[in-house]
Amino acid sequence: MSQNRTDFGPVQLARWLGLEESQLRRAQNRGLIPPPDIDDKRWSYALAKTLPDRVEDIVAALEPKQEPAAPATAPAADAGSRSAAPRARGAQRRETFGPVQLSRHLGLKTWQLQRARERGLVPEPDTEQKRWSKELVETLPDRVEEILAAVGDHPGLGSEKAAEHLAQRTGLEVERADVQLLAERSLLRPVGDFRGWPLYAIEDLDALDPAAVTAAISDRHAWLEASLSSEEAAQLLGWPVGKFEVTAERNGLTPGRFGRYARRDVLRLAEESTPQ
Repeated sequence: MSQNRTDFGPVQLARWLGLEESQLRRAQNRGLIPPPDIDDKRWSYALAKTLPDRVEDIVAALEPKQEPAAPATAPAADAGSRSAAPRARGAQRRETFGPVQLSRHLGLKTWQLQRARERGLVPEPDTEQKRWSKELVETLPDRVEEILAAVGDHPGLGSEKAAEHLAQRTGLEVERADVQLLAERSLLRPVGDFRGWPLYAIEDLDALDPAAVTAAISDRHAWLEASLSSEEAAQLLGWPVGKFEVTAERNGLTPGRFGRYARRDVLRLAEESTPQ
């Protein structure tokens, strides 16, 4: 969602409506949700705000239909009996909780609930619809204090923001690569992820030994001094970049951090490629 809440991509719209992304896709395929009205890719807020009142009907329509065989002597169904099944499904959903509803019920943010599930602090859904039953949910409020103590009140920072945070705290010129190196050295542990990218707790960043941060920065500078990009290596050898990269690959020379090659390996490659 944009900062001005002007439009939604599929991920943002699904979260905003309290749906799973797969549910949103299926609803689109079945025509239950109108197609995007901005460049065929995003939904305007004007269109999106017409959908929340329809969410229960959309989810009910996506559920597999189970139609038990009618007895041979069963009387013809009237209008009242035809509407009973949808009402029953709606009542059933109101008696169960999805992730969004459970988060709100417990006073948690959705990421806090997800972290709690990952740590086994909240049991997995116990119904066939992958939702939490009312009976199970009634046992959870007493765990909220434990959950908050375990997952904290901040989702964490990505490596870019973590570098900015460390730079502000230490006064050092910290870059994203330094945070990644600290994680590789097990000095930082991700507490979650956002779209596959690790997130780091502010408390863990603040607890880092400044000497460890300095060492990571020094290692980055040392590698940059001792290595060459493809363009730099090609210029050093007087070759086109393409020739360097193909020759390097044929000789088993692979790039290291930042896609750069060790200078000593580049020089050795030049010696091996020089006709005797």
